[in-house]
Amino acid sequence: MCGISAVFSHGHSDRLVAQVKRSLDLAAHRGPDGWGLVFGDGRIVLGAADEERATWVLGHRRLSIIDLSPAGAQPMTYADGRLWITYNGEVYNYIELREELKTAGYHFRTQTDTEVVLAAYHRWGEACVERFVGMFAFVLLDLQEGTVFAARDRLGVKPLYVWPDATATVIVSEPKQLLAFERFSPRADRDQAVDYLIDGALGQRADGCLFAGVRQLPRAHVLSWPLDSRPDLGSARRYWEPRIYAADVSWEDAVEKTRVLFRDAVRLRLRSDVPVGTCLSGGVDSSSIVGIVSRDLGQRLQAFSSVFTSPAISEERYVDAVAAHCSVPVTKVRPSVDEAVDDLDAVVYSQDEPFGSLSVYAQWRVMRAARAAGVPVLLDGQGGDEALCGYHAHVYVYMRQLVAQRHWANLASQAWQSGTHGDAHLWTRLGNWARHFTKRRQSSDECLLEHLNRHRAHLTKPHAKGLSLKEYQLALLDWLLSVLLRYEDRNSMAHSIEARVPFVDHRFLEHCLSLPEAFFFRRGRTKRLLVGAVGDALPRAVRERRTKLSFDAPDDDWFKGKLGQHLAARAAASPRAAAVFDMTKLKDAFEEYRRIGGGHSSRKLFRAACFVLWLERFQLDV
Repeated sequence: MCGISAVFSHGHSDRLVAQVKRSLDLAAHRGPDGWGLVFGDGRIVLGAADEERATWVLGHRRLSIIDLSPAGAQPMTYADGRLWITYNGEVYNYIELREELKTAGYHFRTQTDTEVVLAAYHRWGEACVERFVGMFAFVLLDLQEGTVFAARDRLGVKPLYVWPDATATVIVSEPKQLLAFERFSPRADRDQAVDYLIDGALGQRADGCLFAGVRQLPRAHVLSWPLDSRPDLGSARRYWEPRIYAADVSWEDAVEKTRVLFRDAVRLRLRSDVPVGTCLSGGVDSSSIVGIVSRDLGQRLQAFSSVFTSPAISEERYVDAVAAHCSVPVTKVRPSVDEAVDDLDAVVYSQDEPFGSLSVYAQWRVMRAARAAGVPVLLDGQGGDEALCGYHAHVYVYMRQLVAQRHWANLASQAWQSGTHGDAHLWTRLGNWARHFTKRRQSSDECLLEHLNRHRAHLTKPHAKGLSLKEYQLALLDWLLSVLLRYEDRNSMAHSIEARVPFVDHRFLEHCLSLPEAFFFRRGRTKRLLVGAVGDALPRAVRERRTKLSFDAPDDDWFKGKLGQHLAARAAASPRAAAVFDMTKLKDAFEEYRRIGGGHSSRKLFRAACFVLWLERFQLDV
């Protein structure tokens, strides 16, 4: 896991190398174990004495996970200097690919997956990415052909940002790295900012970024271009797309295939030359990872949890049950409101873009604890709800689908079983979801300045109405999962942690998309497929629990007290806030919330405050 920086000049520049060095300094948290540069002019690699002549530069910050020797340093070359790469991520099936390449006559001087990626490109060209199981973002230079090749993994676990300036194209792991480039002037993208402030819309554009003029290479895309020309981001090619289809499979076979694929996804993500631990929330997803690792694969690991005292969000008793059942030690962090006030600016800086709730802070604290304990790799349950239809909204969408299909008997059975055996709070939650999906959207936010309304792009969250369950699955993979993975990447890398997400294994997702809808709600409960697949590796308390809690912090309570006061004061003191908000109305909204409360308004106010912190931290124009 690493940080990358690359620049390709549209003509000579005398400061390219210096600027890339500065951008690597801004990504030092992504790779504290070393750094490197290679640069050249056209198809020629230059030496240090000629750096002023450079028209391209590849830079890298290294977090050593596999092959800790100096041989694993990057940028790495292959094929007698023909290929160069700066690479972020892990291709987990690198051992199997290396053996296949050896059979074809390839030789290797390291034990890294980086060298396997280079050899795979040499062997299969751009199609190499279709053979990778893992998370990756890289820029690869072929000096013999005079081409550049950039790629991003199927689900977008690893980031790749592109800034197409008039004089050069810059590619980085995090937008903050662009602050190192002299011509970069940070501005907020008004369209996306307004959608975030009104609807909480994040990740709706596959290539979007809240920094104006900055784009992402979309997930599951590759981009290639001649070294002596500008890249056309519009020509990026999609190499993988999840497909909906209905497999003719029995329940027993579905459970068995779920077990095989999930176990293999976890097994591959244990490959490491440094200690591996796991996040443990107490939910079915993270608990299943712990169960598979400790009781099935027989590997000891340390778990890390964020816990709160509030009964509405506490899962500590399930964390303790898993720890006892699987004999794993657990490090618990208990974030306080005082700590949140002290840490929030650092979290905003880590995230690069504003976020929607304090659950991000809870995860940030877990990652910090793991680094303090000397565990630089963590498995996490992100993606389980999206893959296995685990959200309450999935139940609502499925019932709507049964109504649309006039499957009255199935609907009655599902409703009865869900009410009898499912989540104890299901009907209350479904009522909230129904109101959320069917309520009339406000045309503007009362605190926003009126002239910003025209910037609203209506990038709203997927609407349940008219979507089948499988379509809703895909919609959440497209926007919600991408946002959660961005949170995960920034929180983990802020503390030099490599986070690995077995549920986001594309083979597992393809399997889930093929299953009959009813399998996701067996006997009125969600995730019975996973529970059946993991079996006794889960403690009984987790297997039989009837409540599902989000991974949350006590946002509402904190917002009514010290945190709300702090954020209101920060917003009032911000000169940039006045360019976005009617400050009188914003002040009144904070005061009204502290008097009468209300969860939805706290989320909207938090978005506003977080947006202000973001503007100030990065000195953004709006």
